[in-house]
Amino acid sequence: MKYSLLSRFRGALLGSLVGETLVCVGCQERLLGGVSLTSPKPEDAQTNQTLSDWSQLATCGTESLIRCGKVNLEDWWLLFEKTPSSLSFKSAGTSSEAAVATLPIALFFHEDQVKLRQQLLACADVLQHKSEAPEAISVVAYAIALALTEKLDVATLIPQTLDYLGTSQTPLKRQLEQVHILLEQGAGLDTTLTHLRREAQSRGEPLGHSHISIALAFYCFLATPEDFRLGVSRAARSQYQPQITAALTGALAGAYNSIIGIPVGWRLAANRISSGIQRLQLADRLLEVWAGVYDVPPFAQGQLLTVAAPRVIQPR
Repeated sequence: MKYSLLSRFRGALLGSLVGETLVCVGCQERLLGGVSLTSPKPEDAQTNQTLSDWSQLATCGTESLIRCGKVNLEDWWLLFEKTPSSLSFKSAGTSSEAAVATLPIALFFHEDQVKLRQQLLACADVLQHKSEAPEAISVVAYAIALALTEKLDVATLIPQTLDYLGTSQTPLKRQLEQVHILLEQGAGLDTTLTHLRREAQSRGEPLGHSHISIALAFYCFLATPEDFRLGVSRAARSQYQPQITAALTGALAGAYNSIIGIPVGWRLAANRISSGIQRLQLADRLLEVWAGVYDVPPFAQGQLLTVAAPRVIQPR
């Protein structure tokens, strides 16, 4: 096993936070708690004040999964209502925003694709814009599940994902097909974004509710799969919903490369802000609940246990 499951859980949750923070803190400098993509700067404002509502919804979803041991939408929204957010239970987001919100579900049900799909579709009825195919939010979750079970092959990820989506031609499938071709051609980020925009506009699809952020996240991750910094930095500099795109890219790259792949400077910076500390603690607790650990404190303090995805080291 290349990385522990705990390391991948931490990488996905912290990676999503890092990606979003690179956009929402220090617009031009792309700061993360004092670490800049260009040059060091003083620490900026608290990150949790500028995270998107959908990212905060993901945090509440993680807390609810830990507390209930299952998806409980009512409990999830009760927790979210205590946060300073403009969203309501009836708010509907794009598939990209819903993919950010349902990240904890992708982690918690990663070993069972059937159950994962069922849980995501149930959440889609509440979180997603009615005009969008609900299967779209499962694409990111599917890739994360492959990473957690050591089955993600960079070269075949998009073809596998297209097979997972089925035979019907959907806007997301066409965009992923386009990303696959552009990656093989070595196209740059600007060229890829231009093609995706044109493809969406040719169908008369409103850009604000398209799947471009998901397609761009796949592009940024797959263009440099082993380089978390470069992939997330490019997503943060994109000109289309960069906050959501970078959050999704960070989750994909974090699950694939684990927390070890996140640059040390960024990890240290995240440990200096409340949101970063919270994400790591939630990752640990979520894995404990998933693994069926009842005596949580000893597990959290002792680092002698090894927990693997089912059928990777031994049957669960």
